[in-house]
Amino acid sequence: MFETVAPETFSKRSRRVLYESLPVSLALHGVVAAAAVAAAVWNVAFPSQSPRVVRAYQLVSIIPDPPPPPPPPAPPKAVTQPVRQVTTMVPQQDVAPTVIPDVIPIVTREIPKSIITAGVVGGIEGGVPGGTVGGSPEGVHGGDVGGTKGGTIGGIVTDNRVHIERDKPLPLYPVSQVYPQYPEDARLRHWEDSLVVRYVIGMDGRVKEVTVISAPERPIFAEAAVKAIRTWRFRPYVKDGQAQEVVHELTVNFVIESTG
Repeated sequence: MFETVAPETFSKRSRRVLYESLPVSLALHGVVAAAAVAAAVWNVAFPSQSPRVVRAYQLVSIIPDPPPPPPPPAPPKAVTQPVRQVTTMVPQQDVAPTVIPDVIPIVTREIPKSIITAGVVGGIEGGVPGGTVGGSPEGVHGGDVGGTKGGTIGGIVTDNRVHIERDKPLPLYPVSQVYPQYPEDARLRHWEDSLVVRYVIGMDGRVKEVTVISAPERPIFAEAAVKAIRTWRFRPYVKDGQAQEVVHELTVNFVIESTG
């Protein structure tokens, strides 16, 4: 109705009101939106109950143990063979002295009687095992190889040297005769042994040659015996005004003296 009365005046006023109310409306909407955001942000609600604990369970079936392995097959039975008994003759050994004396003792060796079940072609009844075929029963057992038949042990043989029977005392005066020392290593190990040596005394009374003719089980004893015998000194053996070489065999026994 007013537009019809004053259309020009109404048109100007509506435009001015529009221009003035639009910014205010926008500002109000912005304030309302900001207030809503602020209210949403500041409205923090704390939980009144603790959170639920969730545990994960996994059901795993236990694998049964594998079956035991089959037992091993029984070993084949060993075929036993009959054992043959062999009887060997052990020669009789002399009992060695516990201490090596300063003077060589006289040792008598008795030949044990043995029963011979089988003879040797060319041998004679009553012979000694190990003898030479063709020898006489009156021969001396243990005589030097190469000696003269019917000769005397200890006499002068064809090599122009004086041979003294084994373990017999020497017909010479000893100037220096130190007997072998017991090896310390063997004494600590309680080793005992024996050996036979042949040594040659020269015309000057010095030992010029030492030979082991019956070796011990352990070489340490042979080394000790040879080393000591090489240092022996004697007065020369003189016969018919002429010096002679002397050959002698000696049994050296290494025995630990019992303290019990």
